[in-house]
Amino acid sequence: MSHALLTSLKPAALRGAGLLLMLCAGATVSCGDLEGFTSKPNEAYCGKIGLPLFQDGFVDEESPSNLELALTLDADKLATEPGILNSKDPLGICGTPEAPQVLFLNAQLRAIPELQHDVLSALTFGEGHDHDFFAWVDSTCQGTMVAVVSLMKNNYVELRLFKPAAFAPPGAPAAEKPGFALFHLNPKPLEMPDIEGGCGFTPSP
Repeated sequence: MSHALLTSLKPAALRGAGLLLMLCAGATVSCGDLEGFTSKPNEAYCGKIGLPLFQDGFVDEESPSNLELALTLDADKLATEPGILNSKDPLGICGTPEAPQVLFLNAQLRAIPELQHDVLSALTFGEGHDHDFFAWVDSTCQGTMVAVVSLMKNNYVELRLFKPAAFAPPGAPAAEKPGFALFHLNPKPLEMPDIEGGCGFTPSP
């Protein structure tokens, strides 16, 4: 690329291109190889919360481990807005029988551009990972969380959520505690019922 062409590009465009190049360089495969992780129309990566060890701050003690997520991904936007997150928990930590409310409703994952200038962006999570990235995501009642998304080699996704909160005394409800949760998500038809192998999510307003 000539010097004249470089100087003609807008600074914002250069920054965006630079971030995308750094993002791809940090992966073990090329950006083109990640295209397969883009959600197909009417599909999403779906799954329930993990074992009790990985649900503190998200599920109240002695409550069913039924928090389910649906994540739609766009591999072309890993450096900006890589996906949208929804949950299926109207009676979870945000809702009550009188006022049902899910934890995530069309929540946009937002990349963290500053992280691409830090060694943390090159952090590896071991074998089986094609690519890992960090993002912000806003809940409906628990503030902004940190999402760590791992694109796995066998075409499923691991999602880790970190929920910041002040110190909570023993016995405090999950909604008042800091939290960490792990989800294993697989591509499924978004609206197909669970018993038929789908996610069982109804369209969100």
